[in-house]
Amino acid sequence: MLETRQVWRFVALAEERHFGRAAARLGIGQPQLSRAIQRLESQVGARLLSRSTRDVALTEAGRSLLDDGRRMLAIAAAAPSAARRAAQGKSGTLALGFSGSCAYAFLPAALEGFRRARPDVHLALRQMAAPQLIEALRLGHFDLCLLRAGAVPPGVAGALVFEEPLVVALPRSNPLSAQARIRPGDLAGAAFLSFPRNDGSDFHRQLLEICGAAGFAPRIVQEVSPMHALIGLVGAGVGVAIVPASVRKLRFDGVVYRPLAQAGARSQVWAIWRPDRLPAPARAFAEHIGVAMAHRHPDAQAAIPA
Repeated sequence: MLETRQVWRFVALAEERHFGRAAARLGIGQPQLSRAIQRLESQVGARLLSRSTRDVALTEAGRSLLDDGRRMLAIAAAAPSAARRAAQGKSGTLALGFSGSCAYAFLPAALEGFRRARPDVHLALRQMAAPQLIEALRLGHFDLCLLRAGAVPPGVAGALVFEEPLVVALPRSNPLSAQARIRPGDLAGAAFLSFPRNDGSDFHRQLLEICGAAGFAPRIVQEVSPMHALIGLVGAGVGVAIVPASVRKLRFDGVVYRPLAQAGARSQVWAIWRPDRLPAPARAFAEHIGVAMAHRHPDAQAAIPA
């Protein structure tokens, strides 16, 4: 295996085409350089130079080694900077998992800003339901995941990065659509659409708690996911739904959104990761969304991941 110092000396001689000038450039004696080149030729197993009294010419083997040697030196020179960039999360790959409803909130703006700030980080993105995200994270398929939940799921680490108010999605034909705000009690007796009970998104639990606090149990006529399917059924007049405010970006004919008049009724998005593993690009993205969200969404309140 060639050493960087050997290649450096050979490249200097190949560029100067003169032992004296090359030795002066390298700051060594001419005999030392001559011996070094002889050892290099012995190691390579071929003559690299054609010597004369006036100058030095490269053999075919020498021209080949010059090209490779310059590349080797360039890589060696760039290696410390590349290592620092990797340690700082400025290069590498971020395997990011997310639940679908995150795409209606902060995620598009966060990804756009992160790509601008760290263009050399490759993003490997995949959307899954919350339970599948958590399991894939535990298996090491993701570096970081974003999902809706009421708290950090058991067995993983995480932090709250985004929360937003809840709104009511109504068929335009529903009389309640004429109200500026809707109290939970106004929905007693309404047909509700909900996410499945065990999908891990926390929507079903929140619906039960909100309606229970208003003194009634919701009449759930359909459990459905993903979010765009649920809102489509609202537009078809099948029922009403309580959803995060960012879902208002889904504009369906026949659907209106009204604020929910209940203090503390908010949807939370958590960043989660394995306690024993948070690669530098994932940490950089976690820090990025912790800062960016305070400025990119008018309804958001954000916390910087630890």
